[in-house]
Amino acid sequence: MNRFLVAVIATVLCFSALDFIWLGTVAFDFYQSEIGPLLLESPNWNAGLSFYLMYMIGIFYFAVMPGVKARSSLKGLANGALFGLMAYGTYDLTNMATLSGWSWTVVAVDMAWGAFATGLTGFVATLAANRLGRSAA
Repeated sequence: MNRFLVAVIATVLCFSALDFIWLGTVAFDFYQSEIGPLLLESPNWNAGLSFYLMYMIGIFYFAVMPGVKARSSLKGLANGALFGLMAYGTYDLTNMATLSGWSWTVVAVDMAWGAFATGLTGFVATLAANRLGRSAA
């Protein structure tokens, strides 16, 4: 299997699994207590899936591909963590600036999560592509 395909599959699987675990179990009560009145009763699936498609393209382009090209999982990790911090920071700080009820606690936790999950995804996907992929990406 070529490195490009391995990198795409690993990006989707890793980030999806991490965010599913985070949102479905670990952080559910946190978000409910911090921003409960702002939450919809059920998610807007079109918006959510659109976010995941765009975000995974971003992880792949800004974190995984540079790591694969450099053959460095650490580059995938660093680029992913920075991309996650910036993307989640943009979202959280915009919400902090425009919504009442958005807290600095949510900003800090969410930005840390974005950096961690995206950095780990960049690392894992780069590692998988460089170890399992055969042809040039």
